[in-house]
Amino acid sequence: MTSARHIATSQARRDLTEREELVLRYIVQNYILTATPVGSRYISKRLEEESISAATIRNTMADLEEKGFISHPHTSAGRVPTDLGYRIYVDALMRGERLSQAEKDVIDRNMSLSDPAPVLMKEASKLLGLISHQLGIVTAPELLNGTLDRIELVPLASTRLLVVLSLRAGLIKTVTLEVHEEFSRDRLDMVGRMLNERLAGHTLREIRNSYHERLRDVLAEGGDPLMRLLLGSADKIFTESREIDRVQISPTQNILRHPEFANPEQLRGIVELIENEEMVIHLLDARPSDEDVVEVTIGREHDDERLANYSLITTRYKVGTMSGTIGLIGSKRMNYSKMITLVGYIAETITNNFPDR
Repeated sequence: MTSARHIATSQARRDLTEREELVLRYIVQNYILTATPVGSRYISKRLEEESISAATIRNTMADLEEKGFISHPHTSAGRVPTDLGYRIYVDALMRGERLSQAEKDVIDRNMSLSDPAPVLMKEASKLLGLISHQLGIVTAPELLNGTLDRIELVPLASTRLLVVLSLRAGLIKTVTLEVHEEFSRDRLDMVGRMLNERLAGHTLREIRNSYHERLRDVLAEGGDPLMRLLLGSADKIFTESREIDRVQISPTQNILRHPEFANPEQLRGIVELIENEEMVIHLLDARPSDEDVVEVTIGREHDDERLANYSLITTRYKVGTMSGTIGLIGSKRMNYSKMITLVGYIAETITNNFPDR
């Protein structure tokens, strides 16, 4: 889908003249700033030094509209960008914008190296929302790629056993198992030591795929009820966790400052989006896996019709050997140049706080 989109975008840009690119850039930039349709008079004033007549600008805007880069709201004489207009702007016309030093200081100060990953996730979504005035979204790292530091077996009661998996980067996964007999503390410690000797230092995915092989000689002895229990529960123990919040979304009031959301229909749409956690997770899970790529999807480029009024900017971050997705969902009229920089900077900050060890 992405390559097809880029091919279509490249073709569309080849259809633009230099003057059309200039006028389109001004229309998109001004609409992002003001949320007001842009008229030819505004463009004329901005392009006085270019010696382009008002009549020429009106003709250029008519050509851009005919080619599908801008549209003409019925209630206004001005023009607004279409999804294609925004796409050309993002891919070819916009200039990168840096974060201010004050914004970097806020991010660096609030994302402490000492924070465990779940705390950092929550703080990252808050900072994204605070600085962008969009919805900041962060998905939890994929634990299957996490490296096991230690397993501990803890009795909860005579019929329940807690399996605690400590992963590098400070993440903890716990699984409660039902047992049919009581095991001594010494027996649990001994089995825990044996498991650590054979499994620590490997990812949960590696362990899940080779559990029987790594414990073959122990299992061959047979008859041990604790080992049979752990073997039978391996898929439950060494799989993706649902205990860590799977997604963190910044507070709604950040995005409600935009005039688009004074419209009750738009407001209802963003509230429904926030409440549909599974849709958000599915949306972000489908993004590219390369943490060096910041991906932008605009309006009807989304597969889901419910996202037709929104843009999404995402990238990947790393927590040791694990990774998650971080990004923004918001108005198509967002400041793309700054938002792309913001998402990339916060993802880089998280990654740098948890180098692979």
